[in-house]
Amino acid sequence: MQWKRKILLFSFFLVLSVFIWILNALSKNYTTEIKYPITYTNFPEKKVQVNDLPESLGLKVNAHGYALLRYKVMNRPVPINFRVSSFTMNRFPGDSSKFFLLSRYAREQIARQLPVELELIELSPDSLIFQFASEVEKLLPVIPAIKYKLGKQFTIVGNIQLSPDSVLVKGPDIFLDTLTHLTTEEKDLGLLEKSYSETLEIVRHHRFRFEHDEVECTINLEKLTELQMYVPIQIEGLPDSMRMQTFPPRIRVSGILGLSNYDRVSPESFWAEVNYAEVLENKKKIQVDLKKYPDYLENLDFYPQTVEYLLSVK
Repeated sequence: MQWKRKILLFSFFLVLSVFIWILNALSKNYTTEIKYPITYTNFPEKKVQVNDLPESLGLKVNAHGYALLRYKVMNRPVPINFRVSSFTMNRFPGDSSKFFLLSRYAREQIARQLPVELELIELSPDSLIFQFASEVEKLLPVIPAIKYKLGKQFTIVGNIQLSPDSVLVKGPDIFLDTLTHLTTEEKDLGLLEKSYSETLEIVRHHRFRFEHDEVECTINLEKLTELQMYVPIQIEGLPDSMRMQTFPPRIRVSGILGLSNYDRVSPESFWAEVNYAEVLENKKKIQVDLKKYPDYLENLDFYPQTVEYLLSVK
């Protein structure tokens, strides 16, 4: 038991000695470097900051050990408020948008905002660089970044609809001037066999402010139906002194289209022609060219594609 008491006594005095040593050490002044947070306010009027600024400054300070220990343990100091417009800055040669400020000219303002127990000796970086741009606004179209496949018997009615289809964007002119459109987040809709409607988020950028963050995307589907129609053949380039008849005098056009467009189609929706110039080449059959047809008609085909002809003088 004697040796246990000696160990306990020794341990007590050892801990006491260490504690006294720490207290003595903390009562002394030390010079060290710390990272201190900074925020930027009071930018020039109608200007936007466009480059990345340091979120903290490196400060070389002199302080009691207690103050430094408290800073290390708490590590939640009130950030330094850097009032940009209160300083006269130097412009970069050849770049009217860039300015720099030597950090030593901000030392007094920064020192005043530090806790009284921290004496500022030096700060880094040695200069702060600012790049400004004018804030402008621009109305940009939104493009849906979606993938999908249509069911075999379906087609889209009209176009994919977005509401709104354009969004007002505000931001630095040097970036916004190069932006031509906005896109939604990418989304794969898979196989579509019924109409689709859903809200899509617009891809954001931290330099811009958007009037709307999302758009409503609508895709209306309808079933397909077959179409067959007979279209008369027109003759291009025929002299007034000649008559010409083709055999057959018309072609049969076929294709598929949405039900809503079926009643819109008539023979006048097409223009099929042959060219008299081919007759001058002594061809027995001449080519039929389908010059005009509705753009919503899919799988378009026609027959025959060549015809015979009879030529006579008036």
